Amino acid sequence: MNLKQLTGFRGSAWTCVTLILSLIVTTHAQHQETQPNNAFMNLSIEELGQLDVTAVTGVTETWFQSPAAVYVITQDDIQRTGHQSIADLLRMVPGVNVAQISSNNWTVGTRGLQGNFTDSMLMLVDGRSVYDPLQFVIRWDTQDMILDDIQNIEVIRGPGTTLWGSNAINGVVSLTTKPASQTQGWLFDTVIGNHEQPTISLRYGDKIEDNMHFRIWSKYANRDAFKHADGNDAPDDWDMFRTGFRFDVDAPDQLHWSMQGSFFHTDQLGGDSNLPDPSTFFASSNVITDGRINSGYLQATITQQRDDENKWSIMAAYDRTTRTTHDGFESLRDIIDLDYRQRYALDDDHLLIWGASWQYTSDHTEKSPAVTFTPQDKCTNLFTAFIQSSMQFFDDKLALVIGSEFEHNNYTGFEYHPSARISWTPDINNNLWASVSRAVRTPGRVNTSSQITPFYVDTGILGGGPPSGILIPLTIGNGQDLEPEVLLAYEMGYRVHLGQQLLVDWTAYINNYDNLITSSQTDFGQLNNNLQGQIYGTEISIVYNPAPSWRLEAGYGYCRSFLQGDREVEYETSYPANQFHLRSYLDIGSDLEINTALYYVDNANAQQADSYLRLDTGLTWQVKSNLSISLWAQNLLDNQHAEFFDVERSAEASEVPRSIYARINMTF
Repeated sequence: MNLKQLTGFRGSAWTCVTLILSLIVTTHAQHQETQPNNAFMNLSIEELGQLDVTAVTGVTETWFQSPAAVYVITQDDIQRTGHQSIADLLRMVPGVNVAQISSNNWTVGTRGLQGNFTDSMLMLVDGRSVYDPLQFVIRWDTQDMILDDIQNIEVIRGPGTTLWGSNAINGVVSLTTKPASQTQGWLFDTVIGNHEQPTISLRYGDKIEDNMHFRIWSKYANRDAFKHADGNDAPDDWDMFRTGFRFDVDAPDQLHWSMQGSFFHTDQLGGDSNLPDPSTFFASSNVITDGRINSGYLQATITQQRDDENKWSIMAAYDRTTRTTHDGFESLRDIIDLDYRQRYALDDDHLLIWGASWQYTSDHTEKSPAVTFTPQDKCTNLFTAFIQSSMQFFDDKLALVIGSEFEHNNYTGFEYHPSARISWTPDINNNLWASVSRAVRTPGRVNTSSQITPFYVDTGILGGGPPSGILIPLTIGNGQDLEPEVLLAYEMGYRVHLGQQLLVDWTAYINNYDNLITSSQTDFGQLNNNLQGQIYGTEISIVYNPAPSWRLEAGYGYCRSFLQGDREVEYETSYPANQFHLRSYLDIGSDLEINTALYYVDNANAQQADSYLRLDTGLTWQVKSNLSISLWAQNLLDNQHAEFFDVERSAEASEVPRSIYARINMTF
């Protein structure tokens, strides 16, 4: 079925849903005279543009004037989309591709780069990097918390390396949690459905004195397995227990300090692995096992902000994770992070920001039949420093931001990440910005120290002769002399208010890549830097308020890759060329809301994923001011669909099923 037929057939379902919603609105409106009291829904289009962002330039600025492709996911978005994981929440960001590999595994990519997990974007939680320096990815199965405790999520599409380092070559996800003073009292939240079985969250917050607040929380999630194409269960069911705390103190002299920490545990992280079979030539066997994770961190932050322009902060964090993967590979990883940042106003129109950080990583590994790290143990240091200047001209209509980060790592030595951004805001309704950035992604431990054994081979055949009957493991060693991946990115964007009800945000980009790390097509899969080329595309977001109680948002992303080198076709076809979504937030009176989202994702041939159209809809009833009940149906248009097949690790693709769940949220 082609796209035209698909959208025609399923568009009728969307039309039916719209008609039903309209009927409900008309009927309910006859019995409701109160106005909706949702603060986010009551924001005007102009006020939406005034949302604060900090991840782009390191200072608080309005989203509308920010010189970057940044999208803000608010707490209201989190509640109204129905997604139950942080990775799935990113589906609403134009140009970001979220593909669920299995029930417990996601990959998130942007602007044409899509690998297993997420290896070209950086994620921060309250300023702490959660990028795994052993595997050089974001582990989405451990990125979770009570979703009510999230204040917002800023998503930068494009390089963020000037402030955040080499792992942010293609984007930054910066998640900020609420201060403890905003989470006082009890919260109980439960989600149960055909896939959620169940999820239970419990939180308590209180104050010790007027300037000292704390919260403690726990969350247990038990999720059922996905399905294979034939309808049988995939081996990817899982559960996870999480618990944590936060303690905030507002001290004299504008000092603020906080401590927070969390612990994650699971013995049931279902999955399968293709392991080499020493008794069979050129073959592997599929083994179904449960992975295990124990992970925890502690973080302390001290800040002093005397006024809007002058502020300094110190962050220290310790993270320890033990993980056993499905193929039996074991790792123990310790991370120490220290980070200092300061901003200083030279005058009314010139702001200087600088900082430095140190990350120490120690890891211990135990090999599996398929994966070996050599050396088995390693310690690495990463030193970074940055400086950035922000200048305003012509009564703040013109802004110029220039800066660079400098780093030294154990793999490629010294690297630098300069960028320049300019924005022109002639009035409150228009903003034009452009940027040029040089970003670098350095190879890591997994690229330079790991060896993979996919199968056993006959020594005679391996030597070009007849079979000898002697089988030995074929070992693929990763590149010892890899160079860093280099990106030269050109971006341009335009934001405009079209009247009081319509907001448009458009971005275009050209990314020139060099030295992309790929596996050789001629040298038994050895890693090299033999891939380069250009990726270009555009992204657009439109917000429309047809009525004070109704908000519509549409997003579209287009991306094309033109690469040359080893496995160029696989890279070019691993990312969907077209993606769009349409979301509707509708308040009916003061106690009822209907939220609907339609997502389309183009095919990704390299991942064996066909295009799909997904429809989610939910009904939330605010029973009392402290009690709400929701009913959600997700992926309504098909029973299941595949989004990403990890062919190197699994025997058969897991497919995302239709999901129906109920949620009860209560505070007291």
